[in-house]
Amino acid sequence: MSLLLLFAGLSCTTVADEKQYSAPGIGFIEIRSDIDGARVYFDTLYMGYVWGGNLTIPIDTSVPASWKNVRMEYSNYTPYAGPFVQTKAGMTTAYKIDLGKDTYYNTGIVTFSSEPAGAEFILNNESMGITPDSGTLIYYTVPRGLYTVTTRRPGNTTITDQLYVDNSAITNYLVNLTKSPYGGLQVNSTPEGAMVFVDNIIRGITPVELSDLFIGDHVVDVRKDGFLDYVKNISVIGGYVESMDAVLVTNPQAGVCPSDNMEQKKP
Repeated sequence: MSLLLLFAGLSCTTVADEKQYSAPGIGFIEIRSDIDGARVYFDTLYMGYVWGGNLTIPIDTSVPASWKNVRMEYSNYTPYAGPFVQTKAGMTTAYKIDLGKDTYYNTGIVTFSSEPAGAEFILNNESMGITPDSGTLIYYTVPRGLYTVTTRRPGNTTITDQLYVDNSAITNYLVNLTKSPYGGLQVNSTPEGAMVFVDNIIRGITPVELSDLFIGDHVVDVRKDGFLDYVKNISVIGGYVESMDAVLVTNPQAGVCPSDNMEQKKP
């Protein structure tokens, strides 16, 4: 009955072919999975299926949550159930669930929280996703073990830490990000071996990664004998590595002596 009242109280608008719901006290739970068609349940109540990598469910946060578990099922995969975590009004809490074909006995749950939101969490070089507007991403089915966890967000300093995940336990990981005064730039060129100047100061030979550029606008000049200079204006964002590929064009005047040009100009 409460679920019916919830949907009855929602106002629905269509924007760019997507339905958006709004009502006082409504929050959202976003289920993320790589398996399109995976069925999602709150306890035994069917909530829908994942499509396009996610399923977003409106939740009435003005009443206490009555559900205990979030369940996911898909044919030929081992079903999974984890604790339901309530969201906040006007906010989205994301759950990431990876279904497998083996037992989940040696897995745990990690709650990633970032301030500000919009941070990407990486476990052992594998992206776990980006925190939604609530700043909370709950990742079920994390195998037990010690991980290197990296948190990055454009404009902020990247943080790398160690995180141990135990089986049948919830591990909470909170990161407060600070603004970064520096950004990075990876400069590649075809052909390689070109000199890289940033604001008329030589910084290396391609391929080269520069990690200490102040945020803001810079002029990058890529030079190599026999080729025309490649000049580009870039904007550096703190805590973010930009990539730049310079395709050098042969200089038609390369190897031509000034005396040759003078001879060609004689009548």
